Amino acid sequence: MKMSFKIQLLLVCCCCFTAVTFVSSGQQPDFTKTEVFTEGFPRAFFFRYSEGLTHVGYEDWNNTFDRLGGIMGKCLNEEIPGRASNIPYFSKFKQEHPEQLVMLHYNGNGRDPRDNADKFHASHWLYYEGTKLLENLTAQEGLITIKVEDPSIFKMNVGRYKSRNEDIGMCRLTKDGKPDWNYAEQLELLDVDLKAKTITVKRACFGTEALVFRAGETLLSPHVTEGPWGKNNNLLWLYNHSTKCPKDADGNTCNTILSEEFGQKFSGNGELKYFDGVEFDVLWNEISHPSFGRKVDANCDGEGDNGVFNGVDEYSIGVFQFCGQLREAIGSDKLILADGMSSQFQRGTGYLNGIESEGWPIHRDPEVNDWSGGWNRHLFWNQNAFQPAFSYVNFKYLQNLEVLPPMRRQRLIWAATMLMDARITHSGYRIQKPEDGIYTEVIDELVAGKRNQKYWLGQPLEPAIRMAFSQPDILKAQGIKLRSDLIEMIKGDNVKVEDNGSAIEVSKSSKGDLKFDLSGIESNGSDLFISMKIRCDSRAGYPDKMPRLLNLNIKGSDLKLMSYVNGDWFQATFYFRDFEGKTVDLQFEMESNEPLWIKDITAQAYPDVVYRRFENGIVITNPAHHEFEFDLKKIADGVQYYHLNGTQDKKVNNGEKAKDIIVLREREGLFLETREE
Repeated sequence: MKMSFKIQLLLVCCCCFTAVTFVSSGQQPDFTKTEVFTEGFPRAFFFRYSEGLTHVGYEDWNNTFDRLGGIMGKCLNEEIPGRASNIPYFSKFKQEHPEQLVMLHYNGNGRDPRDNADKFHASHWLYYEGTKLLENLTAQEGLITIKVEDPSIFKMNVGRYKSRNEDIGMCRLTKDGKPDWNYAEQLELLDVDLKAKTITVKRACFGTEALVFRAGETLLSPHVTEGPWGKNNNLLWLYNHSTKCPKDADGNTCNTILSEEFGQKFSGNGELKYFDGVEFDVLWNEISHPSFGRKVDANCDGEGDNGVFNGVDEYSIGVFQFCGQLREAIGSDKLILADGMSSQFQRGTGYLNGIESEGWPIHRDPEVNDWSGGWNRHLFWNQNAFQPAFSYVNFKYLQNLEVLPPMRRQRLIWAATMLMDARITHSGYRIQKPEDGIYTEVIDELVAGKRNQKYWLGQPLEPAIRMAFSQPDILKAQGIKLRSDLIEMIKGDNVKVEDNGSAIEVSKSSKGDLKFDLSGIESNGSDLFISMKIRCDSRAGYPDKMPRLLNLNIKGSDLKLMSYVNGDWFQATFYFRDFEGKTVDLQFEMESNEPLWIKDITAQAYPDVVYRRFENGIVITNPAHHEFEFDLKKIADGVQYYHLNGTQDKKVNNGEKAKDIIVLREREGLFLETREE
């Protein structure tokens, strides 16, 4: 076994980089031959700790990060200055370990303007509504205090650490008062004086030159930003992904330049040619940014629109189209992923291979309230991704929560990953937060504890078994046979419900979202498991392949469980806990008013307990708020299972023979192994 060394949780600056040389073989990776596609489960790889630790030298770095199925990290400077120095390390790692995955992590919303931002046109960034200049400016660089109509729109001490000032785009106005971003300059904001109606700025920044501007004929607009993602890093300017993004003199939009940039980097002559692909962090589906009451100007005409024109979200469509442009530029032999842990993020199905779920089910959900949404998102992407499908869970409770959930609930997340055919990233293991760093000790469940064997579960023997399906159907097959009394249970304002023989069609003639209830479902307990097959027409004005959002909740509850829906049948499931009453009413809320079709509806008063058998073990999960008994003798065909012989949670991973009846506590997962007698 290779030795694990202690590392600090401090990201290291580029000045500590140790030079690495490698010999180019001219061979590009075939990611379909990597272990995380071909080997058994758990299919795990190291997340971003690998990117900040190259200062230790290649040998020690390699010995730490070659223990799973690969690495992912930042190797460009879009978010953290100096990260491009990692490219030789990651490239050499791939050449020495062609069976392991090597992925780039990259911010999909924006970049540090110090990172080659000058290749983009001034209108290729998002700005808030601006204000006019009140005095003439000469083409003089340096610091200057200038009068503006409304200095209050410019914000200081913003960002994650309240320590940065917004940057400003300045352009001239045409005779009809419209912004001319072909004549523009970028500024750094230094001070705001509301009483004097002045701002102090540094001129000719970020690769631009000082120009002449006239009072009343000049617009100054604050950049829309995010971050900084690190106390020593900078604010990121957000890309204008909107379909209304203006074109530069060569006819390029922001999406065109960005996708072509990636196409070149991943090409046979590019600096990332040895990488298997890219995961885009925070690639949002909609404009959703801290605005201080300001609107975003997506078409750069000087008026706020937040990316929505005539009721159509052109920013959302632009993000979807960017995914398509990126696929065309990079080709089919590279993986492209993006965040997808909620409806806030991109919907690039058909173009991307899958999603990252950050902190599954969703970010900062230690209660696992969104259990069903997590399942639906992953299974929908498995079905609708650009093949081969590849999604993963980024286990991040350790980084985001001061009080960690109990180990049983953490194991529930790791176990669910095995059931959904997902991969899982390892971000370091901690039971308690140490003061001086972390160990790169691997989670017992990923390597069978002291056996230290990756992919130890082997290949799955079956799909995940959701035990609720074997229970009596409360609807008594009404949802399968589409009986008239079930159809009569569906009601909504201006909603039309029809039986077309094989499915229920629900539509709405008036504008707005499709909302309706399925009322009067009998219940004999606090657990309710709903399953249905759904498909829909696409939204008017949106791409045909772009999925719509469906939310489902029990009337009177604020918890909404989501699923995506498109033109192909998808089996969505919804698990509700802790409700009262002999009957429940389900409330459906679907984006837009185009038809939704539903068939094969079933309901069980049973928790969504799930298990899956593998060649060398079994994984079981209980997401309920109460205990559940698994009869291993009944579900495992007489196979004898054992608890892992672990080094961490020894009360559970004690190495002992598993009993025939396993009682899982509330919200608990468990990994068991087989052994040769």
